[in-house]
Amino acid sequence: MIRSRQILVLVTIPWLLVAPAADAADAAEGVPAPAPVSTALAPAPVLASASPTTALIPLGISYGGWRGEFRDATKKLDTFKAIGFPMVAFVPTYAYVGLNRIDLTSGPDGTELGGAVEAALRGGFQVVIKPHLDPPVYHGGFDPFRSDNASWRVACPWRGFFDVDPMSDDYRNGVVFGALRMLQEVLGRVYAAPAKPIRLELGVELMNSMVYGPERWVELLAAAKKERRRLGLDGKVILSHNFTHHLEIPDDYVGRMTAAGRKALARYIRGLDALSLSQYMDLTVAVPENARGRRLPTVDEVADALVTAEKSFRHDILETALGLRAKEIPPLHIGEFGVGRGGLKHPNLWSGDATAAQEKELAVEIARGHEGLLRYLARTDGRTAQSALLWVTGAHYDIFGWESPKYANPEAAAAIRAALRH
Repeated sequence: MIRSRQILVLVTIPWLLVAPAADAADAAEGVPAPAPVSTALAPAPVLASASPTTALIPLGISYGGWRGEFRDATKKLDTFKAIGFPMVAFVPTYAYVGLNRIDLTSGPDGTELGGAVEAALRGGFQVVIKPHLDPPVYHGGFDPFRSDNASWRVACPWRGFFDVDPMSDDYRNGVVFGALRMLQEVLGRVYAAPAKPIRLELGVELMNSMVYGPERWVELLAAAKKERRRLGLDGKVILSHNFTHHLEIPDDYVGRMTAAGRKALARYIRGLDALSLSQYMDLTVAVPENARGRRLPTVDEVADALVTAEKSFRHDILETALGLRAKEIPPLHIGEFGVGRGGLKHPNLWSGDATAAQEKELAVEIARGHEGLLRYLARTDGRTAQSALLWVTGAHYDIFGWESPKYANPEAAAAIRAALRH
């Protein structure tokens, strides 16, 4: 997702029973207006088929930051546990300051991040590690007007545009191998192996790096597997990659790659232990065309939209564009989910002013999106994603109001809490 915010946390949550919160949301839905309205979408109609399938669902939340922001990990972990989250995904963030140059001192060192990971493991959490690269301007205290760094990377709005070579020393040895070394030390202090393997994302939303250099990612995966084996972490750490939702849009991703590049990307995905996707596709596509834009989608229609996106990703991108066989596709996870200023149609859009009336309408859309996610995760037909992570940084995404009380969305938070209580 393109955003101008400091990066946060990502937590993933295992196997929970779906709560009846989405049922209550459906029951509260009204009757659609007979004609389009100019200022607000009408509520969605009640659907007779809107009863969820009870199923175990993995749901997650986020926890990340720059250097120093993991020092109070115990307090944050206590908050997550009180809500019911059983998995935490740490998101250590590092500044990308120049071509293949990462300021590793901007993010947590092994001691700080390792202390947080150790606290999580001792507290019974499952753990995901998702290193982020961000522009220096997102780092608190950085002054672009006084800095000697004139690179375009200083204020680049999104990591997807970064041109980092994953085999560069800063990325391979500093970020990836650094995470593996940290995990070896932590697991040596805690226990021989966690109950479930720790998932390490080798890359997160680094779109252009993958589009123009997929062969280098193949090399990184081989190097990471070799280092994992050398450190005795086989079976304890699984290697994954968190792709941006733009991979689901052919013109944005695979359509820009050469035939050789697509083959290299297929080899890379085939070799991963897991695959995750920041899921920010249109959540209104399941609304009948003659009603689209006139009313909000129902909870089931949001879930249908997520199923549609997943099926299209598998068939159109992984199988057709990349030529992967179904059995070659690693287990899939939703690496990030939220609803921003763009509402249900453009959930990845985070910026833009809104009037008080628009904010009120948007709050309803955000709650509906999270209710639809829960319905999707409860399904056994069409869903293969094995976990989902909530993005909770910034206005509209911070449904719990942790960053600011004014960002809170009580209805969305209540739906999540109810699911976790089950």
